Amino acid sequence: MKKMKLYNKIILPVCLGVAALLSSCSVADDFLTVYPTDKITGEKFWEDKNDLMSVVGACYTQLASADVCNRMFLWGELRSDNFLLTSESNEDLKNMMNANLLQTNNWFKWEHFYKGIFYCNLCLQKGPEIVRKDASFQENDWKPIEAELKALRALYYFYLVRAYRDVPFVVDANDTSDGATNPVPQTASEEILTFLIKDLEAVKDNGMKNFGNPVFNKARFTKRSIYALLCDLYLWRASKNTSADSLAKYPGEAESDYRKVIEYADYITKDVLNDFKEERENYYGSERSPFSKEEPLPLYYSQKSKNTTDVAYRLIFGDSYSLEDIFEISNGNVGPVKTYFGYFDGGYKSGALSASSAFQQVGTKPDEGNTAFSKTDLRTYSTIQKTSGSSTSAVFNIVKFVARNVQYDCADDIQATSGKIEYSWSPMYTNFKVYRMSDILLMKAEAIASLQQYILKTDDETMLKEGFRVAKAVFARSNPMISTDDDLVFENYSSSQILEEFVMRERQRELFGEGKRWFDLVRFALRQGNTSKMLGLLVAKYSTNASAIKAKLATINSLYNPVHNDELKANTALVQNPAWVTDETIVKN
Repeated sequence: MKKMKLYNKIILPVCLGVAALLSSCSVADDFLTVYPTDKITGEKFWEDKNDLMSVVGACYTQLASADVCNRMFLWGELRSDNFLLTSESNEDLKNMMNANLLQTNNWFKWEHFYKGIFYCNLCLQKGPEIVRKDASFQENDWKPIEAELKALRALYYFYLVRAYRDVPFVVDANDTSDGATNPVPQTASEEILTFLIKDLEAVKDNGMKNFGNPVFNKARFTKRSIYALLCDLYLWRASKNTSADSLAKYPGEAESDYRKVIEYADYITKDVLNDFKEERENYYGSERSPFSKEEPLPLYYSQKSKNTTDVAYRLIFGDSYSLEDIFEISNGNVGPVKTYFGYFDGGYKSGALSASSAFQQVGTKPDEGNTAFSKTDLRTYSTIQKTSGSSTSAVFNIVKFVARNVQYDCADDIQATSGKIEYSWSPMYTNFKVYRMSDILLMKAEAIASLQQYILKTDDETMLKEGFRVAKAVFARSNPMISTDDDLVFENYSSSQILEEFVMRERQRELFGEGKRWFDLVRFALRQGNTSKMLGLLVAKYSTNASAIKAKLATINSLYNPVHNDELKANTALVQNPAWVTDETIVKN
C-alpha cells in the first residue's frame, strides 16, 4: 500500500483542544473534556505515555464531536426509508432527503473525519517512539493501544467508504504543523477495505479484553469491538463483491468474507454470553427465559405478561453501557438525538425528523412487510410516540433514545383502544450506539442468507435454520405475548432469499435511528448489482414523484455522496463522484 501524506486541508494548526480520556467519575463530561495544548506535531511534545494518551483522547473526542457524530447518523439514515422531515425549513436536510445531492451541501464535508484520522495516524507514528523514551511504557503496554488506534482509524475510514466509496487514503501523519502540500487522489474502496481488514487482523487479538472499568469497556475499542468492526467490514466487502462482475474480478473473496462474518459473530456471541452469565442476568435461553428450549444467546428479554416493561429498551437505551452494548460513543447533548429525534423539557419536544409511513400503522400479523411493527411488538412505541385520536395529520414523533423507560399494560395488543403506554423521561441523553449484540446476530443471519443465495446458490437447511434462529431471537425478545398462531416458523423462511428479506426488515425494526438503514439498503443493492429492489423499499415514503426518485437513484453510483466543493478546491487531485441530479424537487408524505 502506497503511503500518502495529508494535504493542507487535513493538517490543522497545532493549537487544538485535545480531550482527556474517560475517568470513572462524571464519565460523559470527562470523556469530552478539552484542555489546551500546543505543538502536538512537534518532537518536544512527545516525551512520555501521558503525552501519547492525551492525543489518544483527542481521537475519541473528535469521534464524539457533533461534526462527526451527526454525519455518522445522517449519512447512515437520512436518505433511507425510515424518516420524514417535521419541517422543510432546512434546505440542506431537505435536499438530502429528496435525493437532490448538491456538492455545496455542508453535510457532505468530510474534513472532520480526516482530523480524527490525523490524530490516529499521529499516535500510531509516535507510539513506538514513546516505548523507546519512557521506561515505564513497554511494548506490551503499547500493543493494545495500537490495536485501539487502528480500530478507530478503520472506523473513520469505514464511514467514508460507505458514504463516498473512493476517498483519499492516508496512513502516515505529517510531522510538521504546516502540513504537506501534495494533493492526495482517491483510492479505490476495495484497496482501502483490504488494507483496513489486514491491518485489524494483525492486531485484533492484542485489543484490551477488560479495561477494569465497565464504561471504558464499551466506549473504547476492545478486542470484542474490534471483532465487531471486522464483522461489518467483511460484510460490506462481501456484499460489494457479490454481484456477477465482482465475483469474476475477486474470485473466492466474497465467500471467504461471508464465512468470516459468521465466525466472528459466533466469537462475539460466546464472549458476550459469558458477561451475562457472570453478571447473573437473564438472557435468551436461560432457565427462567421463555425461550429455554433454544440455544442461549446474549439478549435481554421482557417477561411474558400483558403488563410489562420493554426491558431491552430500558437497559440499552434508557441507560448506557449495557451488557448488550459492544461499542458506543459518549457524546452528551452534542449528538444527533436532541436535534433530530427530540428531547424532554417539562414535556416531549419533537426534533427535526419523524417516522415514515412504514412505522405509522400497526399490523395485525407479524412481519407482514407493509408495516414495520405488529400488535405484539414492544418496539413499536419504544420507537415512536403513540398518538392520541385518529387525526390524519398526526406527526409520528420519535421517542427512541429520548424516553428512559416504556411500560405497557397491553403487550398482547398494543393497538387496543383501552391499552396504555406510559413513558418515563429524563433530560439525559443516551450514547450513540455503533455496535450492539442484536446488530451482530443480524449480521450473521445476513451473511448466511447472502452466502447461500448469491455465492453457493443453494438453500442448505442447516445453515438457513441457524440464520433464522438468531434473527428470530432478536424479533422474539420484543414480542413476548405473540400467540402460537402468529409466531414465526422456519417453514415460512426456508429459502435464502426470503431469509435475506426478513433480516432486512428485522434490521429496520431493531436498529431504527442508529445510523444503519441507508447503509443496509446500499449493501442490499450492491449484492444485487443494481438499485431496482432497493428502490422498491425506498420509494414507499414519497407521496409523489416516486418515478423521479427512481430516476435519480437508478445507478449504483448515485448511492454515494458527492464530494463537497471545498474539498475539491483544497485537493486538486480529487475527482467528483459520477452521479449528479439537482434539478427536481421530491415531495414526501
